[in-house]
Amino acid sequence: MERSSTRRDTTTSPNLTSIIVVPIVPFFFSLTFNQATPDAWRACVDRYQRTSYPEVKFWCLQTLAHAFLVPNLLAELPETDVAVLHRTLMGFVGDAVANTSGSEPGGVPPFLKNKLSQCVGLVAKIHFPDRWPGFLRDFLGLLSTGNLSNAADMFCRVLDAVDETCVCGAFGDAFDQRCAARVKDAMRNDAVALTQLVDAFATLIACPDLKIATAATSTAMRYVDWMDVSLFTSVRTQSNPPQSQSIADAARVALTSPNSDRRAAGCAFFTSLVAKGMDHSQKIELITGLRLVDVCAHLHAVSIGDEDEDAAVCAAQLTAAVGHELLSCLRAGDAAAGADQTEPHAASPPTQTLTQAALLTDTLMPTGVAHLRNNDERVVAAALPLCAAYVHRLKADRGSSGGTIEGKKRDNGVVQVSRDTGGFGFGDGGVLGFGGVLGGGDSQSPTQSHSRNVGPVCVNPETARGALGAIASACVARGAFPDERRAGVDFSRGDCHRVKEAEAETAEVRRELGVLFRAVARCAPPIALHAVRSALIAALPLGSDGQSASQQKPTWQQVESAVAAVHSLGEGANDPAVKPGCEGFLTDASVAGNGLTHTDQLNASSPLGELFEFVVLRWNGEIFGETNSSLQQCALHPQSNPSASHRLVAPVFLETCVRYHLAVARNPGQLLLPVLAAFLDQRGARHPDPEVAARACYLFSKFVKSLRPQIAAYLPEVLSAMEGVVLSCVEPLQVEMTRVNGNTQSLNKGTGGAMATVGNDDRLYLYEALGYLLGTEDDALPARTQIELTETYCTRLRHRLSLATAQNDSQTAARCIVGMANIAKGFSVRLATETRPEIGVALCFGLEMATSSLSHFDTQNDGASVLIRQRVVAYFQRMVQGVGERAFPFAVPLVHKIAQSGTKKDLKECFVLCNQLAATFKDKLRVFITQVSPLLVEQTMNALAPFVSPDGRTHGVLGLVRRIGDVANFLSAADAAIATDQMTPEKEAEFNALKNTEDSREARELEVAFVAHVHALGSNQLVFALQGGDLPPVREGVQNLMTTITATRETVLASLAAAASAHPSAVSRKAAVQALTKLALHWFPMAPNNHTNEPVPGFSQFAVEVVVNECCVAAVLRGDLDVRDAAGAAAVGETVAFQRLALERLGPFFATQLRDEVLVKRFGLDHSLANEYIAAVASTAQTAHRDARAVIGRCQQVVGGARPALRKRPCKR
Repeated sequence: MERSSTRRDTTTSPNLTSIIVVPIVPFFFSLTFNQATPDAWRACVDRYQRTSYPEVKFWCLQTLAHAFLVPNLLAELPETDVAVLHRTLMGFVGDAVANTSGSEPGGVPPFLKNKLSQCVGLVAKIHFPDRWPGFLRDFLGLLSTGNLSNAADMFCRVLDAVDETCVCGAFGDAFDQRCAARVKDAMRNDAVALTQLVDAFATLIACPDLKIATAATSTAMRYVDWMDVSLFTSVRTQSNPPQSQSIADAARVALTSPNSDRRAAGCAFFTSLVAKGMDHSQKIELITGLRLVDVCAHLHAVSIGDEDEDAAVCAAQLTAAVGHELLSCLRAGDAAAGADQTEPHAASPPTQTLTQAALLTDTLMPTGVAHLRNNDERVVAAALPLCAAYVHRLKADRGSSGGTIEGKKRDNGVVQVSRDTGGFGFGDGGVLGFGGVLGGGDSQSPTQSHSRNVGPVCVNPETARGALGAIASACVARGAFPDERRAGVDFSRGDCHRVKEAEAETAEVRRELGVLFRAVARCAPPIALHAVRSALIAALPLGSDGQSASQQKPTWQQVESAVAAVHSLGEGANDPAVKPGCEGFLTDASVAGNGLTHTDQLNASSPLGELFEFVVLRWNGEIFGETNSSLQQCALHPQSNPSASHRLVAPVFLETCVRYHLAVARNPGQLLLPVLAAFLDQRGARHPDPEVAARACYLFSKFVKSLRPQIAAYLPEVLSAMEGVVLSCVEPLQVEMTRVNGNTQSLNKGTGGAMATVGNDDRLYLYEALGYLLGTEDDALPARTQIELTETYCTRLRHRLSLATAQNDSQTAARCIVGMANIAKGFSVRLATETRPEIGVALCFGLEMATSSLSHFDTQNDGASVLIRQRVVAYFQRMVQGVGERAFPFAVPLVHKIAQSGTKKDLKECFVLCNQLAATFKDKLRVFITQVSPLLVEQTMNALAPFVSPDGRTHGVLGLVRRIGDVANFLSAADAAIATDQMTPEKEAEFNALKNTEDSREARELEVAFVAHVHALGSNQLVFALQGGDLPPVREGVQNLMTTITATRETVLASLAAAASAHPSAVSRKAAVQALTKLALHWFPMAPNNHTNEPVPGFSQFAVEVVVNECCVAAVLRGDLDVRDAAGAAAVGETVAFQRLALERLGPFFATQLRDEVLVKRFGLDHSLANEYIAAVASTAQTAHRDARAVIGRCQQVVGGARPALRKRPCKR
């Protein structure tokens, strides 16, 4: 606390610190506990005056500040104490100003001045002006008693503390609106003190001492928001004549100071002054009078050569603040001009004000756009909103007609600037009405022409075009990657973490700039088009462009940003080059006989297509219009465009080719071969960077899928060029590809399903492209050649899969399997099974090899089989879509392989696979279901056994029941468990903990999958497989198979009945009853009382005695299912549906039995309510379910009173 005292008189007393601190510490602790007492402040003041140690003084002031924060302490002080307190605090301030505190040359330490200022602010907050009316005058009067430096320091610190404490409440006290209003009103009303305050600000801001001027400027900025603007400018009334120099005049001098800190403080001051709320006319007069537009241009010019980066940030912020105020005035004119004059609306600013605002805006925008090109991201962030607001104002048209961007003066003085959507108008073409006053032209008030003026007012078309063009060019240029020397990274090294960070930073800036660029493109498409074309001409020059040998060649950053702009320009554009079905503005009839060539017609109707053609034909330095006849001629020419193979340039060009694939399809003669060459040489799939190569493979698959008919003519060349890359795609990667490309695209984007697992990458998409090429049905590819090529590539993959399997290389084996699946994507079912069945045979051979590979890895017990199994299942599903029923022979072995482990997860996957096949092939799958269902049901029973409990509450699993005869015992055991094992909060918490384990979750999911499988069998006409009527053609073992199917059917029925009547989950009960309903639709007799033609003998009896009695009636009337709960109501609805079906199929005899034996005798309902129950269940009215739930609710109440001994089997959601 008193450590700094060792600086003082240490020669006389080495132990002075310990001598002082020991008695001082108890003193402050006692003050801390008694600071709420009215006299606590006196002890602090007394100690402050008697000590010479700054640390002790600080703790006195700190305790004093805490005491002032005690509620009502200052408000309840007696008047005598108040006068003493005020006089004492001003004395402390005077000492600090006069530099009489202590004997040190440095005077009062800053930390002590800050705490003293805080105390003064806290007292002023409560006492000013009621009990301290002379606070401001007393304080200002002390400033002339000391030297200028100390006076200015305390002046700024105290005023800062008053603002923060009284107005902002920043020192621990909540903001008090009434207190703030009182203090501000008092300061405004004291004209004498206010004049002194303003004069002091002006004097200090103009002080030659940079430190004083900077601090005073920052303090004045705090008071701009709530003090009258006339106090800061030269404007004065007759009673208050103009002073020699206003605060604003003094601050303008700071803007031209060579010191960056002083300029920054001046910028912040004027930013606050400009943002101050006032009338638009006054605001424009203020900006004009202070010449802030010229100041902004000067600050930008000065900041260019300034080493202080913050100077440019402050200049950009001031420019943005001025620009936003000017645009706000113009938008007010726009709103008034477009308002309905018959409705109340805000008045428009005067015409002269709008004219001046427009001229200032036109003068300011070049400075704002210049800031947009700054290398500092903070400067760009400040300039972006201004440029966006400018563009959005011009874009906010209300017209509906099209045209070209040009000015048209109308007879009423309104200038219209219309925009031609030009084929890429983004679907929002229209007229931008620019009305109002233009220098030198006719003028009128916007309110006088509101009925005809449909756009922004006071816009000079030439200036607007220039500003929009500059903004678009700036977006393209600033979106480029930084110079490598300035950034300190080598962007050719994709494995460096610093490179990844630099790419991410550039991507973030480009995203923001992209929004602005697309806004310009929507507002004025030709302007954006011209900006991009100019960037392309500079980035991809030819000798004809006038570039001499001495001129510097364009950098790869220029090339990348220009091509990325082309890519961005096509996003959402209404142009035939990027939008299917859009044919542009030229038709065959409109161009007939006009002498245009086919290429000219395409370019005229598709501006973006022409721009993309320009990029493609210059990518290798070709002469525009030259036609290439082979891929070899289109190969990479490094001397023509050395940037084309850069790791950041190559992907963005390929992305652009994919986006503009329709342009290639419209003009394949010139564009197709150059684009294919770029995909397949060192700029794409053969790029030395593995990430770029992988991305190229993915993009190539997308490109080929869209242009398969056009590529067919060049298929031999393309396949030859792909040869080496295809062979290497299945080999393991040497590096891990986790980086993200700075072009806003992930290099691994597009992977999904089987591709998105460890060990794969986008290179495997090259096999998908290969499949699309081989699967073409174009006559250019002969049938024999197509079959031979398919067999060749499939044989290579099978051979590599066999080798990888022998070497236990699961990663390569998985790649081979994915490669074969991707090849199969390119062939239609008709081609692979009907037109050229040899292709289907070749594809199926790979599935056989994949299944064998799975068998091998299953024996290794090293976890590799999981990866292989995923790939094989995905491959099989792909083959089912590609070759249809030809994949059936592989279905049973595959399911047996997956189910071989007997794990819950694998069995669930088997059920999912079977359900997918059932939904695809329906009753054609009967033999398959007959073969796999018994095994799956048996293994499911064994897998669930460890998690089964009698009532199912332990893990939420009820399990499977072997025979129908066991259902009664099963339900009795469940009732006994519920009766003996009462649920307590502790036991419920224990069960919840068990259910949260991974094994428990998998067991519940497997049980759900089993019920869903039975439901799928009923929905897809496959329940006949469980009747035993459809057996495999092999006669051996038929009797054993019949026995197995019968046992499986009985297990299915018994398990569903047990789940429907006793499962602890209402959702599971609902699913079980649904599955039973699906089975009953097929197994109930089609005619009432015709039990001789039952498809499954005994099913009707089982349905009546077990399903209806236990699952439908007893489970509901006992109150297991709450009809007020959504899940319970849904389950009740399914029970009603089953009973309705039973009543329809089993006839009146069943209805009588249900009423007399079940409802009346067993549950105690009277005959009238029982008849009402049956009528409600049998109803098919639109409100049947709602009416049935109402009747069931009444029946539950009756059963609760008539049969109180019935024990519920409660279930939750």
